[in-house]
Amino acid sequence: MNLSALNFLKMERMQVLFILLFIIISAILMVNLVVLPQQELAQQNRDVREKLENHKFAKISMAKIQELAKQESNNLKDLSNEWSRICQRLETFPNDAASAGAEVNRIDYKVQLFEIRERLQQKSDELKIKLMPTELGLDNDIGSGEEIRVRMLQLKAVEKLADLTLDRQIQRLVEIYPLAPVVHTDNKSRVTFTEYPVRVECDVDFEHLYTFFQSIFEETQVFTFRNIRIESGPTFDSKLRVKAVLSALLFN
Repeated sequence: MNLSALNFLKMERMQVLFILLFIIISAILMVNLVVLPQQELAQQNRDVREKLENHKFAKISMAKIQELAKQESNNLKDLSNEWSRICQRLETFPNDAASAGAEVNRIDYKVQLFEIRERLQQKSDELKIKLMPTELGLDNDIGSGEEIRVRMLQLKAVEKLADLTLDRQIQRLVEIYPLAPVVHTDNKSRVTFTEYPVRVECDVDFEHLYTFFQSIFEETQVFTFRNIRIESGPTFDSKLRVKAVLSALLFN
């Protein structure tokens, strides 16, 4: 056998070796990329089928399932209606445009702030109640967008609480100003309601303190207590000094 024939035979053997190697590698890839994933998927399908077969609803008729679904739908509707009634009952300013999400501009806020300051000052003069915080803890300067709406709602909360204190014949309103809103969310991070806290300090006697506490639980003027402190008043006529933070509620 000559040299060329030996070289040809050697090349043939190498080609056969490469083909066998390619087949082996292809088989391994086929098993790992196709066969094993298909087996895992089949096992998952069997597990799901087994869970469905053992589920408590598996042996219930379709008519019964529809009846249960209707009951759950009615329960959800009842709960939604109950939540709406609760929101309506606890909403501090339900009919206010700003609370409903209406757009409020800078001029509207400044006009409202001026008018509310003037009205409360006139009201306190008529009732002969000293209104010391005439500025109501709110600035004329304001930004834009959502900040205006938030400031307007803070103003409404301060106004309503100031009216409540004056209407219940306190002796002196020492200070009143809004604090930063507190947002409450559900387990899906959706806003459910927002508190608009107001810091108030006033002098009052026992009788009118009781009527004031009653008034803040009346519909359309509900305030919730975040904290409260009652101590002796600074003078004989001012029996009690009340320091509290009360929140107006706005539901989404």
